[in-house]
Amino acid sequence: MRNLLLLSFLIFSGCSVTHAPIAEYRIAPTTHILPLNAQMCKDKSLKVAQVFSSTSLMSQKMKYAQDDYKEFSFSESEWAASPNKAITKELVKSVRGSELFSNVTSFKSRSRSDLILETSVEDFIQYFSANNEKSYVNVVMSMALIDAKSSKSIETKTFTKKVDVEFINAYGGVDALNSALGSVLLEHSKWLESICK
Repeated sequence: MRNLLLLSFLIFSGCSVTHAPIAEYRIAPTTHILPLNAQMCKDKSLKVAQVFSSTSLMSQKMKYAQDDYKEFSFSESEWAASPNKAITKELVKSVRGSELFSNVTSFKSRSRSDLILETSVEDFIQYFSANNEKSYVNVVMSMALIDAKSSKSIETKTFTKKVDVEFINAYGGVDALNSALGSVLLEHSKWLESICK
């Protein structure tokens, strides 16, 4: 009986399937936005609209591109939160840190605001060369500051940042994407400051 139980255990344990662990990565740029000096918007409230993006950026699947045309998913890496949600969160944090407006709310808030910040993420992905020997990331974000009452655009601007990847893997791509996003958020704050002068 004992031998039969041992044999059963060995048979069934041999049939177990092992999967490689999934590494989860966060979008967390290290750029710290300091309070800015412009005074014109201090009495204005701002609502940060949810980021517009492709459906692939609404998923936790981590994508990469090759030869500019082919798109694939990393098999052992994924986002902890979808880029769409994470970038929206970082935008809110960035604008609040600038202290340019009297109040900054996210799109989830029911409160009315004087201004709305709309953002479209046009590119946010890691690119590999055909032979996988080189890699870079590209971040392209178009932003519009809108008067909430009239729905008219006050100013629009597109921000583009390309960063070479140090480590030719998913980790290297995430590191570079966070660096590129941090640079875009810094430029974005300076753009808002120029509008509010």
